[in-house]
Amino acid sequence: MKVAFWSNTRGRSCVTSNLACISVLSTLSSSDQRRTIVLENHQNILNLGNALFSQQSRQEVRENKSYQVEYGLSRLLRSMEEGEKISENTVLRYAENFLGKKLFYLPAGGTRNQEMLEYRLERDCVRTIKFLEQYGDLVLVDTAAAPLASSRKILRQADLVVVNLSQNRQMLDHFFRNYSEIRKKAFYLIGNYDEGSELTRGEVIKRYEIPGSQLGIIPHNVQFSDALSDGELIPFLLRNYHCGESDCNYHFMASVKEAADLFERQLALANGGD
Repeated sequence: MKVAFWSNTRGRSCVTSNLACISVLSTLSSSDQRRTIVLENHQNILNLGNALFSQQSRQEVRENKSYQVEYGLSRLLRSMEEGEKISENTVLRYAENFLGKKLFYLPAGGTRNQEMLEYRLERDCVRTIKFLEQYGDLVLVDTAAAPLASSRKILRQADLVVVNLSQNRQMLDHFFRNYSEIRKKAFYLIGNYDEGSELTRGEVIKRYEIPGSQLGIIPHNVQFSDALSDGELIPFLLRNYHCGESDCNYHFMASVKEAADLFERQLALANGGD
């Protein structure tokens, strides 16, 4: 299945951190050997790799890749352009893996600039993501809010679009007025959720007529934010996954685990399940 994580606004809706969090929790809660591949269609200092890698492991990755001009997604795009035969092992070798080789991150890797990456993705993103579906049960794409042609193509092809919302009335109004097509296959997340806001989860559900089963929240949490900044998201979530009610992170973990569960249910519906 193909899932696009997207927002109608830039810099306010926590698309990257939401995707990183949900991908890890969904992997942890999955009882089977489902393989998830995550990637982004843009370059950014704050990317999925920054959340999933510690500073030390990022340095090791740079050293391991230093002999390659291109790696990750860029290398895969190059191989496809040149008509190379690409095996499952080759694809997975281009990626970094986590959680017992159940979660794979395919970094943008090695392209000289965003314009070149977008040129290649505009041409081949649909074919590339379909190709990745052969080797990953779930392909999650961090899709830029900027008006990129590749983003439009990915959104059209996605089986499910996770729309990342913020507690801002103008931004909410803008989305629900202008994106009726995306709403037909949308699941919603509010990242950096502030329970003190007037725009609570319940108010958003009521005001914009969203089924409660289609809206999850990822509350504001300083330790979560620090873990993202330090590349320690996976250890943070593992450490707190079974925390008790007296733990300071209990409310946060209960909320994000519920969001991941709602996401899984929406995936099942999009896949033709009950």
